[in-house]
Amino acid sequence: MAELIEPGPVCDTAGIREAVCIHTRKIYDSCRDKDCVEDLRLYPTASSQAVIDRAISLKAGKAELLYAYIDVEPMGFHRGFYTVDVRYFYRITADAFVGASRPVSVCGLAVFDKRAILFGSEGSAKVFASNASMGSLDSQALESSNLPVAVVETVVYK
Repeated sequence: MAELIEPGPVCDTAGIREAVCIHTRKIYDSCRDKDCVEDLRLYPTASSQAVIDRAISLKAGKAELLYAYIDVEPMGFHRGFYTVDVRYFYRITADAFVGASRPVSVCGLAVFDKRAILFGSEGSAKVFASNASMGSLDSQALESSNLPVAVVETVVYK
């Protein structure tokens, strides 16, 4: 029975049928990786830097993930493959011990970069999406919403 099912009709009177394109955001590959993030450079706030300069010792606190920036670029030398760069931003808190008094809480920013190479599409289709922001510096939206995204993909056959 499944072999009789065809994509939806454009105009059933003429017997013309149109294929339905399911857009998968063009990357067909996936990866999963665990990293032990250590020895990150800490960029403390100005007030925290003043406390660190006077501190006898530091005790590690916690790291909180603030944001992950994702950038996807095609690889120039290998068609169909893309580099996916992820930059993680962490808020680091620690306790600084200045003399014999109570520890002082210090905080700062740490950045971790990760790169993956994934296989994507080899087609030369033009893709238009409803969430595109014309004239912006970066197409990645800072605020996200739960609105659906409409995508139109056109391919010209010669």
